[in-house]
Amino acid sequence: MRKILAVILGAVVGTITLLMVGLIANAIYPTPPELMDPATPEAVAKRVASAPMSTWLSTIFGLALGAFLGGFIGARVAKGTMVLVTSAIGLLLSIWAFYTFYVVFPAVLWVPFGMLISAFLFSYLGGFVVMHSQQKKSASTK
Repeated sequence: MRKILAVILGAVVGTITLLMVGLIANAIYPTPPELMDPATPEAVAKRVASAPMSTWLSTIFGLALGAFLGGFIGARVAKGTMVLVTSAIGLLLSIWAFYTFYVVFPAVLWVPFGMLISAFLFSYLGGFVVMHSQQKKSASTK
């Protein structure tokens, strides 16, 4: 039960972080309202064509930061089986990469691939930091 809670909490923390980075990025470089309708293919194509590189990088950065924080929190809550928990968190957060690919940015393939890699890599790194700090703590108490 603790592992399931750790995975859910890690995925929620990761998603909230991704959304917060997205809000900050959109405040810096707002998307024009007429290009916000994902149901209109013309609007999506114009949004993709007009988006600066910082939009793409902030999307990948947001997921990487969210995955790291999610993996960190998940590993702290789980207190064991770090690889299993962080992999599950990375898997859940990778749904955002597929969403990005199929709905938002199908024309820019490197963004969802970067998101997919960062979801797994950074969720593992977050858990690795927890594991390393626990090992240092247990070594110093001996």
